[in-house]
Amino acid sequence: MGKAKTKRVFSFKRCPYCFTSLSLAAETCQSCHKRVGTVDRYGLAKKPINYMGYLAAVMWAGIFVGYIWFAFIR
Repeated sequence: MGKAKTKRVFSFKRCPYCFTSLSLAAETCQSCHKRVGTVDRYGLAKKPINYMGYLAAVMWAGIFVGYIWFAFIR
């Protein structure tokens, strides 16, 4: 027989970048001015996904593959 898992209720969340205490409704940190998400099970705010970083990485990988194809394979 295991213990029933209870959901923790937090009164604040911590910024994952600078560990400043924030209100649960905060969308940006007052100290480092970075965007923060919802609170996780440890009380830290989740880091939002950086879509532009992924888009730039895919774009540069495509340019690199195109260069390799043009320079060596064609």
